[in-house]
Amino acid sequence: MCEKLKNLKKTEYKIALLLSEKQLLSAKELQNLLKMDKATIYRNLKSMIKKNIIREILTDEKTFYEINCNIHNPIHPHFECIKCKKLFCLKALSAKDTINLSHYTNFEINSIDIKIKGICDECKK
Repeated sequence: MCEKLKNLKKTEYKIALLLSEKQLLSAKELQNLLKMDKATIYRNLKSMIKKNIIREILTDEKTFYEINCNIHNPIHPHFECIKCKKLFCLKALSAKDTINLSHYTNFEINSIDIKIKGICDECKK
């Protein structure tokens, strides 16, 4: 398990475990799975984002969350289906790809967020 997940509060730890298992979940999905009230979920998500424990992935429809651990969940692009609105994790970027992206500017890059939109295999049928 990622170092960042040590010493978490009880609810933060439960959220982290679910995100480790399921990869991408919305606040509503976390609320339903954990059977907790909306305020508790959002308060903990906000705290975990601030601590850099989870990543927030924004789509047109809703926000998803995933573990922010470069060892167990390295930087990777996401695919958003424009028909069913599902969000998919794509293959992680290699270290070389990440370094190449940083050559486009002299800015200090703290994070990379790549989202590709299109139609998923299921919706193409």
